[in-house]
Amino acid sequence: MSKKILYDEMSWLEVKEAVKEERVPLIPVGSTEQHGPHLPTKTDIFLAYEICKAATNKIPDKSLVMPPVNYGYNEHHLDFPATIHISYETLIKFVIDIGKSLAHHGFKRIVIVNGHGSNTAPMELAARRITLETSAICASLTYLSIAPEVFQLLEGEEAHGGDVETSMMLYLSPQSVNMSKAVRDWDFPKSKFITFGVEPKGKSFAVAGGNVQFVDWWSRVSKTGIIGDPTKANKERGKRMFEIFVDKLAEFIEEFRKREIRPRKDYH
Repeated sequence: MSKKILYDEMSWLEVKEAVKEERVPLIPVGSTEQHGPHLPTKTDIFLAYEICKAATNKIPDKSLVMPPVNYGYNEHHLDFPATIHISYETLIKFVIDIGKSLAHHGFKRIVIVNGHGSNTAPMELAARRITLETSAICASLTYLSIAPEVFQLLEGEEAHGGDVETSMMLYLSPQSVNMSKAVRDWDFPKSKFITFGVEPKGKSFAVAGGNVQFVDWWSRVSKTGIIGDPTKANKERGKRMFEIFVDKLAEFIEEFRKREIRPRKDYH
């Protein structure tokens, strides 16, 4: 019988056994928001959750996947219909409570896997507080930032609803994509210090502003809800991108699982 990887499909006895096995719970966090006229509102959380499941399937004895957190911090998208916004205070507290519950049950290493750029700072704070307020350690990551080699595969720009997200959705959920409505929208004001997303053959994805943190109201920088070029999206490249993100996440899980939790020492 294959090992279960989804927390919500386990009994309490199976969760207890997962604690003994020192498996690492992944908390997928995303958003429900507009992704241009061609992609569904589930895009961010769907991709984060699929990456978590695929990575855990590679190492099922070392990891498991929590039910996804479907809503995120995205007030800046509210000028476009469909976006559901959760305040950063609520989101941080919600994820902290998930982490505290996992730590209470005995899990020692927890990873938040974020799929929405503007959740990056709130999830870093949530992870830090879980580490400081429980006996567990918790790391957070935005999956788009863990595999810079993906962006060497780009043929169109990506920041939101562009080449990367559209390509992976064409691979994983083609019925959800309407390519007849895909358009290039790349009018983010140029700056030496503020960067956003990534251009073709880029080296890394600039999350939420790059070197200088700045995110404007989305309707000031996009007419369609897109920042990127989904017209260049391709199912085959989407498969390769997905596989790279999955491999990188699995590699990190294995490394983090071995991370020593040293005792604290009060130097007063």
